[in-house]
Amino acid sequence: MATIKDIADEVGISKAAVSRILNNKGSFSAETTEKVWRVAKRLNYLPSGGQHADDADDIKVLAAIFPQEGLLLNESPYYSIMVSLLEKAAYDYGYSLMLCGALYNWEDEEKIFRSLRQRNVRGVILGSFSHDAAIFHNQRIPVVTIGTKASDQIPCIRSDNYASGQAAARHLLGKGCRRPLYITGYWRGLEYDERYRGFADELARHEVTPKAYHLGMNATRLQDIEGIITRMALDNPDADALFAESYSLSLECLRTYIGLGWRIPQDLKMVGYGNAFLTAYSNPRITLVKEDSWQIARRAVSLLVDLIENGPSAEASARDILVPVSLEAHQTT
Repeated sequence: MATIKDIADEVGISKAAVSRILNNKGSFSAETTEKVWRVAKRLNYLPSGGQHADDADDIKVLAAIFPQEGLLLNESPYYSIMVSLLEKAAYDYGYSLMLCGALYNWEDEEKIFRSLRQRNVRGVILGSFSHDAAIFHNQRIPVVTIGTKASDQIPCIRSDNYASGQAAARHLLGKGCRRPLYITGYWRGLEYDERYRGFADELARHEVTPKAYHLGMNATRLQDIEGIITRMALDNPDADALFAESYSLSLECLRTYIGLGWRIPQDLKMVGYGNAFLTAYSNPRITLVKEDSWQIARRAVSLLVDLIENGPSAEASARDILVPVSLEAHQTT
């Protein structure tokens, strides 16, 4: 009796990809899909509509780990959008995606790896800044980080954050702004915030200096964040522009400033950072420095699958891939 492996060997793709095509999952070219069904029919392989017993070990899983605190506190759909894009990219490569937030006790490393092995996880996409990516690398589990470079031994896919700051500064300068503010919740602090450095450096070329605010690690509740934004607004009544480091933070700034009586953009022009999927979540719509989230997801999965299927290399491990950004102007500027 023909098996998934027989079809995969003849078509020249993975067994997982064959299984997904026969179960109408994933996204594959019409040519590949047609070839799989043609070979399956010729070999008299007829899927029953469920997973075959001999396919159980063929299921390949990637784990995506994101910070639970970000999901709970930011109240932003950013992470759900990124997970959806990663899942789509994983399916294209014949993998399933398992989302991990509060699943693990991070103080018990052996429990982490045992759980990953039980779930047949082949590699990890780490988007959480709060956990050490080296624990996966040390256990020889392929890992790729997104957003934050963990070490020289672990590849990272991230937006060009320095260019993000430059783009925001150029846009606001072009609008005539000369008294800008910057606010960030970046966990490592202002001195490590590349968006701030790009923003400040570009403004300095025009002899403009931004006044920066950092939320600090203690600003964990929404009322704390609102209080800091309120104090920033009251302390700087003559400010004419604001660049917020994240989309969730720009939403809070917009809500707080409007609540205090500021007119946006007449009194204050505002730029945030996010992706194109987020622009519909505010009224007025926020001008965004836009990251290419789909490109980040696709390249992260592609690199991780390469590490899984072809093994690590010094070149791949050292990669720090910067994905270009663009600016999308809306109603807040």
